[in-house]
Amino acid sequence: MSQHTQIDLLRHGELETSALFCAKPDEPLSKKGLQDLWDATKKGEWDIIISSPHERCQSFAKALSPQKGCELFIEPAFQEMDFGDWTGLPTKTLWEQESTRLKQLWTSPENFVAPSGESMQVFTQRVTQGWKVLLNNHSDKRILLVTHAGVMRAIFTEALHISHQSALSFNIEYAHSSQLHYYPDGVYSLRSHGISHC
Repeated sequence: MSQHTQIDLLRHGELETSALFCAKPDEPLSKKGLQDLWDATKKGEWDIIISSPHERCQSFAKALSPQKGCELFIEPAFQEMDFGDWTGLPTKTLWEQESTRLKQLWTSPENFVAPSGESMQVFTQRVTQGWKVLLNNHSDKRILLVTHAGVMRAIFTEALHISHQSALSFNIEYAHSSQLHYYPDGVYSLRSHGISHC
């Protein structure tokens, strides 16, 4: 059997404040969001856990790592895209006030940047660089990456050689996971997507 690196990408759970376009870094999980993450990881086994520094990811990762006997790394490269002035606003408000610019995120994501925010290009470069470091430092390991939907899509663009726009077609629910295998010859295999357990 060929050696490979297994990476489970897990989106954080439901947030305490509902219907936000993108939550602030310190936004906590709801009780349901936390329980969903525990249910999702109940049977999983990993060597390493890596987490976004945002509260909705790292609070759970810090609780999970001792239970699974895993070393934990908090990695800023895997934090959500910085949406600048839009961070913390309800999605409904943005559709009412910024519908033209918001539509660009889906129609022309490569050129998207929120007011005072991080451009898609800079965001993707950040995630891609972090991803390469992850694979280089933890080859042949079983890894759980607790992160965000946007980060997961950025990883899909790199691993599956697809466009940003194509990656937006992946539905990524709260506390759902995808599994990638990475082989020494540089080939990826998407083993599962959108499941409620790792």
